[in-house]
Amino acid sequence: MGTYNVHAGHDAQGRGASGASDKIDKIGWIYESIEDRKVKDEVIRLLKENNNTVYDCTVDAAGTQEKNLSQIVAKCNAHNVDLDVSIHFNSGRDDEEGDGDNAGVEVYCYDGGTKDIANRICNNISKLGFDNRGVKFKKDYYVLRNTKAPAILIECCFIDDKDDILLYKKVGHKAIAKAIVEGILNKNLDKKYTNCILYGNDIDRVGAEIISWTKEDCIIKNVKDHIAWEGSNLFTVGGPAKSELDKMNTKEKYTSIVGSDRYDTIRNCLKFVGR
Repeated sequence: MGTYNVHAGHDAQGRGASGASDKIDKIGWIYESIEDRKVKDEVIRLLKENNNTVYDCTVDAAGTQEKNLSQIVAKCNAHNVDLDVSIHFNSGRDDEEGDGDNAGVEVYCYDGGTKDIANRICNNISKLGFDNRGVKFKKDYYVLRNTKAPAILIECCFIDDKDDILLYKKVGHKAIAKAIVEGILNKNLDKKYTNCILYGNDIDRVGAEIISWTKEDCIIKNVKDHIAWEGSNLFTVGGPAKSELDKMNTKEKYTSIVGSDRYDTIRNCLKFVGR
């Protein structure tokens, strides 16, 4: 068990020193001070669920950036913890229309003491499809410099990059938070299955059930609910599941069972299991 300070960066939206925001084409306004709090709340929940002590050091209405930072650090330094975690969303990409390439995740450290944790977080979030911008070191970031415990500052993705935001909305804040917590704790929070079979509609689910006839320790689920690396052996049944998994870009290897139509897919599933 560990002890952690966790906070979302900046004041709450509209309460003073709010974070970055941008209006993404066909999506609308995206606010750092809203999204970072969603991630922060889930990070805290998951850490507590895994028997850790967690303090929420978020400051909502300091009024200025300087006051926000100093109040966050004061809250953090009131506790004796193993690690301070500061959650942000980046800006500066200026790609509101999308160029087909996301900007990605990066984690800042004061020195090498938190590099391993930061690397794991970057790697975990990149498995969700985000580019890995890597670990960076900053001696002048206020939180990193002034907290008495080691600290990391996580830039989950870019608020002003359409490709990042589309991917973020697809995977969701809970997946980002889970990737962060798994990096902090250096453990997988999911039960790992030997086999994971994904389908995209009710007919293809029948095919997934057929594939499971010859598979032990198996989970069957809709591709939209897929958690990356949940199974050692991954299968997709039908074209919709294959297409959706490819869009997720989880970088997992998988076996695809698909036919010319949904009924041909069922026939191919039967052949796959020798029936």
